[in-house]
Amino acid sequence: MNEPVPGRAVSDEAAPNPPVDHAHAPDPQAAAQGPDREPPADPVRPQDSPSRELPMRRAQPYVPIATLTLPGRTPSIDTVGNLIVGPTGPINVSQTYEVRTADLLETVLVSREHVLSDASYVEAEVWREVRRRAAGALAETSVLFLVAPRRHGATTFSLRLLAEATEETVALQVVEPSWDRPLVSKLPVQPDSAYLLDFQDPERDRIDRSFLTGLEQHARNLGGIGSRLVITITPELWSHVAGQVPAGPAVVRLSSHPKADQVARAHLLARGHTGLTRYLDDPTVRDGIEAWTPARAVWLVDEMIDLAQEHARTAAEEGAALADHEDRLRSAVRELAQGWATILGSRFADSTRPGVRGPAIPHDNVAPLDVEDRCLSLALAVRGSGPVTRIQADAERLAGVLAGAAVSGAPKNGERKGPVDLTHVLGGVGLRTRFENIGADVRFGEAEFTSPTYGDALLTHIWDQYHPLHERLIGWMVSCGEEDGRAAGDDPAVRAILGVLTYHQDDSQLAEVRKQAAALGKTQLATAVMAGAARDEHLGRRARQLLYTWAGQKDANTQRLVVAVCRELLDDQPVPALTRLRRVADNRADEHVTADVLRTFKEVANVPRLTGWFAESVTAWQHQAGSGGSRAANLGTLALMSVDAGNRPWLLTGAAPELDVTAALRELFADLDENAEVIDELTRWLRADGGALHDQVLSLFQDAVSDRVGFRALARLINELGKVRRPDGSDPGTQLRDLLGDDPDLGELPLRTYPA
Repeated sequence: MNEPVPGRAVSDEAAPNPPVDHAHAPDPQAAAQGPDREPPADPVRPQDSPSRELPMRRAQPYVPIATLTLPGRTPSIDTVGNLIVGPTGPINVSQTYEVRTADLLETVLVSREHVLSDASYVEAEVWREVRRRAAGALAETSVLFLVAPRRHGATTFSLRLLAEATEETVALQVVEPSWDRPLVSKLPVQPDSAYLLDFQDPERDRIDRSFLTGLEQHARNLGGIGSRLVITITPELWSHVAGQVPAGPAVVRLSSHPKADQVARAHLLARGHTGLTRYLDDPTVRDGIEAWTPARAVWLVDEMIDLAQEHARTAAEEGAALADHEDRLRSAVRELAQGWATILGSRFADSTRPGVRGPAIPHDNVAPLDVEDRCLSLALAVRGSGPVTRIQADAERLAGVLAGAAVSGAPKNGERKGPVDLTHVLGGVGLRTRFENIGADVRFGEAEFTSPTYGDALLTHIWDQYHPLHERLIGWMVSCGEEDGRAAGDDPAVRAILGVLTYHQDDSQLAEVRKQAAALGKTQLATAVMAGAARDEHLGRRARQLLYTWAGQKDANTQRLVVAVCRELLDDQPVPALTRLRRVADNRADEHVTADVLRTFKEVANVPRLTGWFAESVTAWQHQAGSGGSRAANLGTLALMSVDAGNRPWLLTGAAPELDVTAALRELFADLDENAEVIDELTRWLRADGGALHDQVLSLFQDAVSDRVGFRALARLINELGKVRRPDGSDPGTQLRDLLGDDPDLGELPLRTYPA
């Protein structure tokens, strides 16, 4: 990791700066209170007590560049600056902190060392000339547009370019904005930084003349502080502004990409699967992937590794030599490379019009399927395998959905509403024969496709060929998912939905997944899908943007979904997850949402390696809220109050010196109806360590209630504390009242008495 440049808001992994987001940016004075810590993404390991020191990260044997852009892997830096040009010429950076309700800017600091040492990187011969021109442009200007089609490796190319074309002291940062449209005023500005920004979404990333005009001055500003910005943009988006670029930004086109077999080979070697590279030498495989993009080649690598592991497990279970499965694995890899276009084209050809046939070279014994069997194919593709009766029920429900029936109102699991004429059933083809016609085997009442790769290919084929069906297909696939209360991680419907959306890099249906899951009561499925999408390098930005937007919507079901997803993401994307949890807390819809957030905060606070980082995040929220208070800060404080170090409350050990515990308690005391749990935690504090901290805690109470605590709240607090009995029979409620006895207003406080 690069060492920080003095005076720059960048840090190394040992002491990263506070994660600051644009919707909750800190007061400058608060930001100066001390650094925040971003936790590593390593699995949680128990320790004796919470610690503010973070363990060293383990070296990763394989770190593809694309995954380095995922939040949580490296410290995030989320600031926007205004550049002020003084009369003598030098440019000063003045950090501007704003509270925005809709826009969020997150950046990820990428390790230059990891980028340059990425063993999976393949540089096509045609890239070298493009890189030479791009490096030359960056030497002359500070803003570069790289026009490249999707899936061509533009992000990988750009990171490598910036790592090689900038000084080692320059921080590489990937920018992830959540906006409705690009604005230059929202771009980050820091000295000695090289930014990478991807424009791919046709709705949210469309630029116009005003954006280009603003970039002209932005380029001069960045150049004055030694920073650079590379914007990758698709040809479709670029076509609207081509020829309108003002002086300043440069434009370079990347129209080609490395060969798929080279990319696949490099990735297999980098991931330690040297033995699988021999399958790439197979002429059938080589010809099949010749025209593939790098993104699809990486998909092939993932599938090959999964297949190899599955064959190894099967061989071990059967007690057979792995070599016995060699032919089956080779055949499966060939199927992956060749795809199923010919067979799928035949089975899904238009059989309703005479003379309309499938592919020019039809597959032997493959005929077009009717609508019912197409639904049966999709149902089996989603399930992967399962009881034939359940798959048939799914297929019937899909047929109803396609015909316009509501997903929630369609029959489930074979159930029928009212009497149905079944005379046509006997006149049709039997169910086992239908499964055989679609390429499946039926054994002991369980059905599965004869090839393990066919089902996924079928789903991607349907998604690619039948666009008008997308929304209804999503609704139907959600209906196929497990009911809440069952394990969602292995839900075949989750796998199917994510498989289709990630393969096609299609984020347009994520909101539909939430909508349908809410209607069907399948929150766990929506949680698993959104968490999986947030972890995907292509869908991640949109998924996190949706979570941020939903966090601000005062709908209890939506907010509870956001909390559930963020709980899943806290281990590997902690900063974005906590940002969205905070937004939920500050916009909570009801007490159930509040309880979910508090429970999640407690889970984070009680993980030893996260405690210090979480405390510093709560401290930042406290400073940012100022006198107005913050519900998120209050819940964060309650969560930290539940943490112990040995037999003492962690907050009283001095482990979080930046957090103003007195002020935090004052905010909690001000609304005991909202923060009723504080009484239980305070009682626990009073009894901690055998009562040794009683006087210290009581003194803390006195300081907290001395200002801004209402008469009614104080009366309730004293009465609640009156229920606590010390060994000598005294109670802290009476003691607190005695300590505050000099205040004439307290003479009217009604103090109940409780038996010892």
